[in-house]
Amino acid sequence: MKIILFPTDFSENAVHASEYAGMLAEKFKANVFILNCYSTPVVSEYQVSYDIDNFVLHTKKMLEENLDIFKQQLITNSNLSEDRISCIIEYGFVTDSILETAKNINADMIVMGTKGASNVLDKWIGTTAQAVMKQAQCPVWVIPEKANFNYPQKFLYAADLLEDEISASQKLIDFVKPLQANCKIIHIDDKFEINPINEIGEKINDLKDEFKDDDNVFVRNIKRDDVVEGLETYIQTYKPDVLALAVHEKSFFNSIFQQSITNHFVYHADLPMLLFRK
Repeated sequence: MKIILFPTDFSENAVHASEYAGMLAEKFKANVFILNCYSTPVVSEYQVSYDIDNFVLHTKKMLEENLDIFKQQLITNSNLSEDRISCIIEYGFVTDSILETAKNINADMIVMGTKGASNVLDKWIGTTAQAVMKQAQCPVWVIPEKANFNYPQKFLYAADLLEDEISASQKLIDFVKPLQANCKIIHIDDKFEINPINEIGEKINDLKDEFKDDDNVFVRNIKRDDVVEGLETYIQTYKPDVLALAVHEKSFFNSIFQQSITNHFVYHADLPMLLFRK
């Protein structure tokens, strides 16, 4: 039995993303922990501790009620029984609370919603999602507000060919195996490529050789001027259900690679993303 952590702010997008979490919980035979975080407001010198304590008690009671409503919605929208869903309230900063809770409950994955950056608040929500994606030790699913609930059968893994790509690819394949999904591994060879052409060819051939006996894995190198444009074009052709990316901090260039892709697909796309550590 796996454990899914689902942070929520009770927004419509959170309800939308929770349906995806419920679907994953069914497929992975997982339990779901719903998390909400809160903090005390900035206080003036004229406010007394009684007011602050009152606020904390009132806030916790309100959140408990909202979490119970949210839990019942999840039960209604999925086939999960009530005993497979737990609620957690944490005090503190959102990103820290998510990461700490994931560690404490030994979460196997985090599922969280995000929405396009149309205003400052939306950008803050996106920033929280990106911070969790970069720091979480377990895989993170990010569900945009316009994502379709297709059963994830087709994964597209955008490989950067840095570090041990065979190990990273195998890690992804093993993770999605319960879904009996296909996985296409592609590398966008763009104008800023730092690997020599012969090195790219060798790594692609190594990947093809490693997974030649797996009918659910396909490897391809694509020449494009821009990584995001190349991915968008391939997504339109292949129509994957999930875009997968590996997170690591090998170089400054790789940070740019990850940032440009996650910025685009977190803020502007409607494709669920799965991020995992190399």
